Amino acid sequence: MDWNKTNTILITAFIILNIFLLTSSKNITAVQYNPMNDEEFTTNVVSLLKEKNITIDTDIPAEEYILPILDTEYQIIEINSQFLEQFLHERIEAIEDVYTYSNSRGERLEIIDGKKLRLTIREKLPGKINKDIQGEINSFIKEKNIDISGYSLNYSYATDNNIIYGYTRNHSDFSLDNSYMYFFVDSEGIYKFEMQRIISVVEIPEKVRLIGAIEALLRILTYPEIENKEIINIEMTYYSVEDENWKKIERINSDPTWKVIFSDGTQKHLPGID
Repeated sequence: MDWNKTNTILITAFIILNIFLLTSSKNITAVQYNPMNDEEFTTNVVSLLKEKNITIDTDIPAEEYILPILDTEYQIIEINSQFLEQFLHERIEAIEDVYTYSNSRGERLEIIDGKKLRLTIREKLPGKINKDIQGEINSFIKEKNIDISGYSLNYSYATDNNIIYGYTRNHSDFSLDNSYMYFFVDSEGIYKFEMQRIISVVEIPEKVRLIGAIEALLRILTYPEIENKEIINIEMTYYSVEDENWKKIERINSDPTWKVIFSDGTQKHLPGID
């Protein structure tokens, strides 16, 4: 990696951001400054991203948001025989401090950090997908007795022989990206399922003003690993960073956050709060 070039890009990005802040402060008593209306600012951001071969193939949202931070509580999974039977369809005795279980068909159930569930039904198979995907998902939900109320399809990514469907819980028309159900589908149907659930959401009374999407895109430059990508969607969501302490967390604030989705199926959350 050319670190001199990277440093130059980062320095330039911060200069542009500082220019924006200065312009914004000068106009605070006049017309509200919106970087989306500043063609030069937008052009500079797009050019900086192109330096890392990052292109934008979607509209950049112009909305300005003032939103609450959310106090969220997660479902802590209680591993018992009833829970194991729900997902593995066999009577299996739960063992203390054991977090991976299998049934006689070779299906594997893993509990990660006390909150995440991963059910691997089988290995992914090759072949083109031509099944009724929604019917497959509906049957799976009914068979496993999963409550999907409050969740909606928020994300999908398809290749020739694999599709990932992501359902997330919603709050005030925004996705809670840490509360999700992922369905992994191949030519024979669902081969893997992952889930993590938020069970309680409380709005913190004081609201925060968020930076615009074009400013958030500048933050991509602070991630050296993000390059040679195409941005296909930009949207406002709620998100909590899942770091190395995640297994200790039952409650955490969820911040309004810009999410960028790339054409290769990867996503990046870019903080919306200064």
